[in-house]
Amino acid sequence: MRRARRQTVTPAGLMLVVLGFLALTFIVLLPARAGAAYLDGSGSASLENSPVQPTAPADPASGGNSSGDASSSAVSSGGGIGIPGFPTISRVLCLKQCVSSTKPTRGAIIALRGDNLDRVTRVFFTAKKGRVAVKLRTRSRGAVRVTVPGKAVRGFVAVVDSSGNRTRTANQLRIFPISAIPIQVFPVRGPISFGSSGSRFGAGRPGHIHQGQDVSASCGTRLVSIRKAKVLYNRWDGGGGNYVVLHNIGTRTNFVYMHMIRRSPLKVGQVIGAGTQVGRVGNTGQSSGCHLHFEYWIGPWQTGGRPIDPLAFLRSLLK
Repeated sequence: MRRARRQTVTPAGLMLVVLGFLALTFIVLLPARAGAAYLDGSGSASLENSPVQPTAPADPASGGNSSGDASSSAVSSGGGIGIPGFPTISRVLCLKQCVSSTKPTRGAIIALRGDNLDRVTRVFFTAKKGRVAVKLRTRSRGAVRVTVPGKAVRGFVAVVDSSGNRTRTANQLRIFPISAIPIQVFPVRGPISFGSSGSRFGAGRPGHIHQGQDVSASCGTRLVSIRKAKVLYNRWDGGGGNYVVLHNIGTRTNFVYMHMIRRSPLKVGQVIGAGTQVGRVGNTGQSSGCHLHFEYWIGPWQTGGRPIDPLAFLRSLLK
């Protein structure tokens, strides 16, 4: 009877067993660790009332920055609480005492618009000698409002937030003298047509005559104040649609804008400068086609005053 041959483990075989065990461990544990790291984003915060606004997790396909701008990205802490991103300024808009919406004067109120501006604590303007800081009027995540200081000159406007992060406007802001503010501007800011005889003052209408001049323009075209004025009415009417009545300060005249696409953002009693946006061309009320129905009144509107033909005046504003 033959004796069975004894099996022995060689060093090479032992090495293969060890390597196989390590490989199996790596394969089993790697997905679990990778999955845990991916899920540990802003959605994992357990606080019910987080002291900061959580941020959305970055898209892995975009290299961890969905916006492509490192300055506006947010950073997540280990607990998933979002740390606000750096402030950014996308544009500067002049709101009051302006030559135009992009041309402020000294003393003008401007809005710096962008993102992550709700933590801004200081705003600096360029001055002849260095820079000058101003107080904030209002601030939100999307905008900061300030007054242009009297010492401001052409240059960059910079902001600093509570963490010391700072940024500035992409372009230098030019400051204009108050004398550059226009006294009168044409009310429709786009291509226009005065139409045919049916659009004119005095044209026949069912039960009355046309009391204004129709100015045809594309729906959505901006409408602005011709002069410095006070808002008397901002209402809806079945005939005039969305309309606004402006009293021209320092005169006995009133201008009327009718058929606007939506209600004007202006408030009754508000004083606005020439070029301030009143609304947009529309086709509301009893209207046929997008146009501004414009009326020029001497004396009180509808209460003792009288309308006049505004065509010659409107044409003069185009010269």
